[in-house]
Amino acid sequence: MVDGVGEQWSTANEQRCEHCGRVLPVREGPGRPAKYCRRSCRQRAFEMRCHAGDQAWSDARLIDLSERLAAHEDAVDRVREVIDEVRHEVADGREVDAEALLHRLEQALTL
Repeated sequence: MVDGVGEQWSTANEQRCEHCGRVLPVREGPGRPAKYCRRSCRQRAFEMRCHAGDQAWSDARLIDLSERLAAHEDAVDRVREVIDEVRHEVADGREVDAEALLHRLEQALTL
């Protein structure tokens, strides 16, 4: 039988390329059995092994960046709260102390 790619279905004695899955030609003689059907498959498999950790690194980086973004969003929310409080003070006719306002804003950013 032939599958959609034009290759025979695997039997018990057939070996397949570890990268693409093509049936490997039968080789007689000494040496290790072949793992890949072509040099390009061997190269792609090597590249995949070299970059296998990249996905895990990028996941960790995304988690770190999302945590940092959440911290920045929290700081923005705290600054907005201070601004709203100052607006209410100004609307009530109370005087706003510049040094106290600066101190409140610095606290909002550092929490």
